[in-house]
Amino acid sequence: MVDTYFEISPYLQAIQQNQLIITANNRLRNHLLRAYGQWQLGNNTSVWPTPRVYSLSQWISSLWGLLQRRTYPAAAVRIVNNLQRQLLWENIIKESSLAEALLQAEPLAQTADNALRNLELWQLSYQDVKDAEPLAGTQTNSFCWLTWAAEFNAKLVSLGFITQEQANQIIIDAFKQGALHTEAVIHLTGFDDIPPQHQDLINSACQVLTSIKPHQNHSRLTRTETPTPEQEIRAAALWSKQQLENNPEAMIGIIVPNLGQCRDQVERIFIEVFEPLAALPDQPRYTLPFNFSAGTPLATTPIIAATLDLLELQKSTWNLEAICNLLLSPFFGDADNELILRAQLIQRLRKLGRFTISLGDLRYYCQQLSSKLHIPDSNTHLATRLVQLENYRRQSFGFHTAEYWCDFFQQHLQLLGWPGSRRLDSQEYQQLMLWNQVLDNFLQLDGMGVHFSYSNAIQQLRSIAGKMPFQAQTPQSPIQILGALEGAGLAFSHCWVVGLHHRQWPPVPAPNPLLPINLQRNKKMPHASAERELEFARALTAHYQSCAPEVIFSSAHSDDGSELSPSALIRHLSPTPLSDIIHSDTSSAENYRRLAQAKDWELVDCATAPLLDITRETVRGGANLFKEQAACPFNAFARLRLGAQTIDAPVIGFSAIERGNLLHDALANIWRDLKDQKNLIALADETLVNLINKHAQQAIDTLKQKRGTSIGAYYAQLEQERLSALLADWLAQEKTRPPFKVIAIEEAVEINFTGLPLKLRIDRIDELASGDLVLIDYKTGNPKAASWQGERMDEPQLPLYAVTAHNKINAIAFAQINAKAMQWIGTGELQVMHEGIFPGKQSWQEQIHEWQTNLQQLARDFIQGDARVDLKNPAAAQYAEDLLALNRLPEADALTTFIKNPQGAI
Repeated sequence: MVDTYFEISPYLQAIQQNQLIITANNRLRNHLLRAYGQWQLGNNTSVWPTPRVYSLSQWISSLWGLLQRRTYPAAAVRIVNNLQRQLLWENIIKESSLAEALLQAEPLAQTADNALRNLELWQLSYQDVKDAEPLAGTQTNSFCWLTWAAEFNAKLVSLGFITQEQANQIIIDAFKQGALHTEAVIHLTGFDDIPPQHQDLINSACQVLTSIKPHQNHSRLTRTETPTPEQEIRAAALWSKQQLENNPEAMIGIIVPNLGQCRDQVERIFIEVFEPLAALPDQPRYTLPFNFSAGTPLATTPIIAATLDLLELQKSTWNLEAICNLLLSPFFGDADNELILRAQLIQRLRKLGRFTISLGDLRYYCQQLSSKLHIPDSNTHLATRLVQLENYRRQSFGFHTAEYWCDFFQQHLQLLGWPGSRRLDSQEYQQLMLWNQVLDNFLQLDGMGVHFSYSNAIQQLRSIAGKMPFQAQTPQSPIQILGALEGAGLAFSHCWVVGLHHRQWPPVPAPNPLLPINLQRNKKMPHASAERELEFARALTAHYQSCAPEVIFSSAHSDDGSELSPSALIRHLSPTPLSDIIHSDTSSAENYRRLAQAKDWELVDCATAPLLDITRETVRGGANLFKEQAACPFNAFARLRLGAQTIDAPVIGFSAIERGNLLHDALANIWRDLKDQKNLIALADETLVNLINKHAQQAIDTLKQKRGTSIGAYYAQLEQERLSALLADWLAQEKTRPPFKVIAIEEAVEINFTGLPLKLRIDRIDELASGDLVLIDYKTGNPKAASWQGERMDEPQLPLYAVTAHNKINAIAFAQINAKAMQWIGTGELQVMHEGIFPGKQSWQEQIHEWQTNLQQLARDFIQGDARVDLKNPAAAQYAEDLLALNRLPEADALTTFIKNPQGAI
């Protein structure tokens, strides 16, 4: 199958007469040569001379090489490449007096280089720039650029370089001087706009210049609209699939003007349409029937992204998420055999609660876990590699050449066992080959006389890899997904052009900010004016209209809430409903059926788990076990028996849980000193303030020591003041209570409840003067007495302790302590009046019995393996979002339907 319907007949005469044909781009040249090869094979020809067909850049390169081989004096210089140009511009801009006001030198360097290219391609001088702004001051963008450009050219001369445009001018002079022979005829194809210098070069190189245009198709043009760009791309994908099903020999073009910005979205949608099973983890990678003209940046491919991150392991600190992702990468060390170690290391690092992780922390915890898991030392072990890396780190200091850093990076990667022990697939191998090209390009910077620091060297590698496109080597594809320029000059059996709305087509003008706008407009430079963009878009639209027998133009109604309308260039076409172009979309039902047929499914009832065997299983959770079982039996099973846990994300400062613990710790130590209310009341105000400040400071210092440098001294001081004020207000409340003494603080108790061995810890027990015992739980939130009621109570801790206590408990109470409220919330039967503690609707004995019955049922359910997905209320669902991947609650309805009819449409 050929991947183009390129019409070769207009070019045959020129090819057979060995005349030169120049194409606008390399893709068009490849299509032309492939079509000519098919034509020769169709004529039963097995061998033929290579036609003289070149892209413009290839032709210019061949002329320069010819001049150098002939030792043409003016050609005895080197042409500076794009990477070298970028580096020179960045250094010049950074050293400029304006450097402090510039946020990003790299994009500004690209803009400055683009300005110089345009100036030279349009054969203009610096004086033309000055003349375009004769009254401008010295602070204009153009004036700054002229200063930088002069430095740039001076630096090039000192290094023995010239720009490509200067080389073009040398070639022009060589033709005019007879050093290069002119062509009798040159044929151009695919050009809509040629810069003056290129036009001058072509004119100098030939006696006769012609333009070959493909035959015009009598196309059936259709225009349609969709609600959103996402639906527009999906419609094009579904339409493409239908065309291939109707005609497997079809050659389909999908033209996306902004393909560079939305390539990932387009690729995702086309994969979903053509191969929904591609997302399955065990699905092998294979070639899909579409090909992109725009490659993905090499730096974003998994193996190269991991490679660049591995090189930065020399950094003293790492972002938490980045280091966790890197530890899961298969591209260094023996990742498969170290999976358990790496998973536990990630969990340990997350528990630190820090945004950044030091290399020392990484090495320390890796060695600690390796010892715990009894992993023997070896040169290939992760902990050993990290130790060796630290020893190697001192070589990363200072400024060195690109050659030094290339050797350093290669040794660094080898030390880490890169690219891993897993066998690479075809695409990963191709990406690895391009990595060598990245290093070769980096080495070329040594010719610029610049030395790099470790961080600058890696930044250069990232920049090079980010600009290098990766295009997987794939067989010829029946669907070509192209950008605006790549689609011009090609022919297809069917073509769909998407994204032709008024904000994108014609493109919005974007003149270079470093050149006078009036100069750019007068000379019709790229993107200089709305008129030029309209002319350019009109020419491309005309190409699209004749590129296939059937051409569809489309646009979306809205994008991110903003209204869109069809481009004026296609508005003359009457809109056609999408339903007339695409058959009814049954792809979702088909995809579900394919998923159902992909494996032999076995339905397993997971509502009942194995019985709890306390002789073999550790009972986790304490009183929290009852809270989890009441909220959702399955979630309790997942967390307390399977060990599923969610690690809190790092926060700036102390978390809400940590603030609660600070309050608990400070109050515990205060009451250990005070013992009872009598001593509290007897303390002088100043003494009490000192006592509060002492224990608040002690609690914060202890926690601050655990958090390390993430908690600053000023923040800790503010937190100490907040906590002290909160404690002072609460202790003032304690003074107004009936007389009491504190008989238990943070008491740890081990009990056996209905066959469950449990470890409990209660905040505090007070004994009133009447002899009544009050069980207390500190709460910094908004507790409610209703949380103790019902068969599936929200807060079972105090009822559980009241039921199992050796001594009779007369009341339980929440001590609510926060900036909004300072109050007691409790229930029980006391001999004295106590603010906030009231009798219930039933007697205290009946209440105790009810709690015991409900708690025993929860315990029995847990022991017997009740694992139903049964969330008791929306609040329980909100606090269990981390388990959705396990309990699959959002899929409940779809799964129920699937269970009833696995092979039917869902």
